[in-house]
Amino acid sequence: MIAHLIRWSVNNALIVILFTLGLAAAGAFAFSHVNVEAYPDPAPAVVEVVAQYPGRSAEEVERLVTIPLEVGLSGMPGLKFVRSKSLFGLSFISTQFEYGVNYLAARQEVINRIQSTDLPDVVSPQISPRSPIGEILRYVVTGPKDEHGHNIYALNDLRAIESWTLEREFRRIPGIADVASFGGTTKRYEIHPDPDRMKRYGITLDQLRSAVAASNDNVSGDYLVQGESVAVVRGLGLIARGRDPLQYVLKMNTAREAARYLHEEALRRLREIREIVLSSTNNLPVRVGDVVEGGPLAPGETTSDQGVVVGYQTRLGKVGLSRPEVDEDGKIVVDEGGNRAWVDEDDVVQGLALLRKGADSLPTLEILKAKIAELNDTPGRLPPGIKIETFYDRTDLINLTTDTVEENLVTGIILVTIILLMFLSNVRSALIIAINLPLALLFAFGALYVRGASANLLSIGAVDFGIIVDSTVIMVENIYRVLSSGKYLELPLKERIVKAAHEVERSLWFSMLIMVCALLPLFTMRGPEGQLFRPMAETYAFAIAGALLLALTLAPVLCLLMFKHLKPVADNALVRYLKRGYLRNLEHCLDHRALFLGVFATFVIVTVGALPFLGREFMPALEEGHLWIRGFYPVSVSLEQNAEKTRIARRIMTKYPEVELAVSQMGRPDSGVDPTSFYSSETLVPLKPFETWPAVVEE
Repeated sequence: MIAHLIRWSVNNALIVILFTLGLAAAGAFAFSHVNVEAYPDPAPAVVEVVAQYPGRSAEEVERLVTIPLEVGLSGMPGLKFVRSKSLFGLSFISTQFEYGVNYLAARQEVINRIQSTDLPDVVSPQISPRSPIGEILRYVVTGPKDEHGHNIYALNDLRAIESWTLEREFRRIPGIADVASFGGTTKRYEIHPDPDRMKRYGITLDQLRSAVAASNDNVSGDYLVQGESVAVVRGLGLIARGRDPLQYVLKMNTAREAARYLHEEALRRLREIREIVLSSTNNLPVRVGDVVEGGPLAPGETTSDQGVVVGYQTRLGKVGLSRPEVDEDGKIVVDEGGNRAWVDEDDVVQGLALLRKGADSLPTLEILKAKIAELNDTPGRLPPGIKIETFYDRTDLINLTTDTVEENLVTGIILVTIILLMFLSNVRSALIIAINLPLALLFAFGALYVRGASANLLSIGAVDFGIIVDSTVIMVENIYRVLSSGKYLELPLKERIVKAAHEVERSLWFSMLIMVCALLPLFTMRGPEGQLFRPMAETYAFAIAGALLLALTLAPVLCLLMFKHLKPVADNALVRYLKRGYLRNLEHCLDHRALFLGVFATFVIVTVGALPFLGREFMPALEEGHLWIRGFYPVSVSLEQNAEKTRIARRIMTKYPEVELAVSQMGRPDSGVDPTSFYSSETLVPLKPFETWPAVVEE
C-alpha cells in the first residue's frame, strides 16, 4: 500500500503540489483562527457555591447554612470532594468532581440540589462565576480630581457606576461569566432614630420600618376608559419617583456639574425620607424627621448631618492603587533625584472580568477591550470625566506564549536545516525537509481547529521538531543516497525514487512505532497530568501523522523535481570521520561483547537508581513578568489597620525601579467569590519588561 501511494504521488506530481498548497492555505487559516491560550486548564469540574447571611457569626453560618448545603450537595454523581468555609456572613462551598465529568452537567446538578435545600429565608445561594484560569482582565474606575487632589465624584458614585453600569455592560459580552467588583462603598440611606423622640410620639421600630417600606413602593391600579382611549392608572410612591439621576448626568458637560447634581439628588431623597408620615397625633402628622436624631429641620434648613444621612453598607474589602504620576502630556514625572513620583490612592473601585469556563480568552478579550474603548471614548456612555483604566489583561501573557512558540518554530527549523546541511552537504535535500516541517505543523493546527481545541505553550511550544521530520529525513536521505551513489542507473528517475523509498519502508514504520510508543504514556495520564499533557500528545500525534503523509507524498515529488541532475558525490568529511569512528567502535564492541554488555548493564542500573532523585517538572519556561504578593495578618485585625500596613508595603514596593505599579486588595469583594476576610492582603505588582531593568553591579 505504501509503495502504491509513493508511486501514485511520483506519477501525479501536479496533484500532490496542489494538495500541498491547499493544505498550506487551510493550515494558515487555522493558525490565524485557532484559539491560543497560555496554559491548558488543569482543573476538573469545580462548582463553587456562595451563600451570604449578613450579620451572622461564623458559627451560625456553619450551623444554619453550610451544613445544610453540604448535606444537600453530597452524593452527586461523580462528586469527589466537598470543601467548605464559614466566615462572618458568608458560607463558601467548593464541590470538586472527578476528571471527565462535564462542567455544565455538574453545574446543573449543583443548582438542582441547592434549590431543594432548606435554608433561612434571607439566604439565596448563588453559583460562583470564578474558575481556576478565569481572571482575564482587571481595571479601575477613575474620576477627575480638583485642584487639591481630591476626587470630584464621591466613592459611593464611583461604586454605583461600576455596579449598575459597567457590570451590566460587560456581562453582555460572549465569554464573560461575570464581573467581580472590589473596593469602593455601596450607597445606603440611613435613618438614625432617637429613642426619646420615638417614646414621646409612641412610635415603635416596627412602625418606622413598615412606614418607610410602604412609602417606597409603586401601587398598581387598573384601566381607566376615557371616551375612545384607555389609560393605565397607578400610584407612584417610590422615593424620587424611582428615577435614576445617573441618566441625567450622562448628558452633562463637566464633572463638577455632574457631581453637584448627584449630591443634590441625594439630599432631595433625604428630605423626602424625612417627610414620610408615620402616624398622627391630634390630627397632626408625625413624620420620620420628628423621631430621628436632631429632630426636624429648622425653617430654611435643607440638610443635616444627623438623623437621615447618606452612608454606606458595611465594608468587606478595600482596594489601594499606587502608580507613577504623569503630566498633561502623559510623561512620567520625576523628582530632582531622577526617581519617579508616585500617586497613592488608598481607596479605589476595581473590576475583575471573569472568563466563562471553556470560552476562548483571546476573542473575548478583544471584544471586552473594544467595549472599554467604546465606553471611554463615546460621549454620553459614562458620566463626564469617568474613565475605565485597565492595568492587567491576559493578552500580554498570550502574546508572550505566541512569541515563545514562534521562537521555538523558527529555531527548530533553523537547527534541523543546519544539521542536515552538515551531514548531507546538499542544500536541496535540506530545503525539502525544511519545507515539510512547517507543513506538518500546519496540518496539526488544522486538526486542532477542526476539533475546537486550543493551542498553548505545552501543546505547541514543547514539540520536538526533530521527531516530527524524522520520517521525512529517512525518506529524503535515502533517496539522495541512492541517486548520488549512481544506484539503479538503468532505471528512469521516477523508478529509482520509488525503489529508494521502498528500501526504507520498514525503517520508516519502525521509527513511527518508536515515537508512538513514546507517546503512549502521555495518552494514559489521568488527573491534572492528563489535562496538561494530553493536548501536547494529541498535537504530537497530529504533527507526526501530517509529517508521515508528507514524507510519503510530497517528499518523493520534491526529490523528483530537485534531484533531476544530481551527480554522484562521495560522503563529506564529517560523515566519513563519524563513519570511521563508528565502524571502529562497533568492531571493538563485537570483539569484547561481555565487557560492553556489562558496562551497558551498569549504566542501566545507575540510571534506574537515579530516577527517584530526578526532578519531576516538565514545564516549558514562561515568565509573565508579574508578582503576586500575599500577606496575612492576625484574624482579629481591622480593615483599616490592614489598609494602613498594606499602604506601607506598597510604598516599599514602589521604591524599586522595576515596578510598574502596585494594586492591593484587602478583605473580600461584596459578592463573596473570594472567601477571605480582613486578615488577607493581596498585591499585584506588574513589572516592566526585563530588557528595561537597570543594570545591577555587585560590589
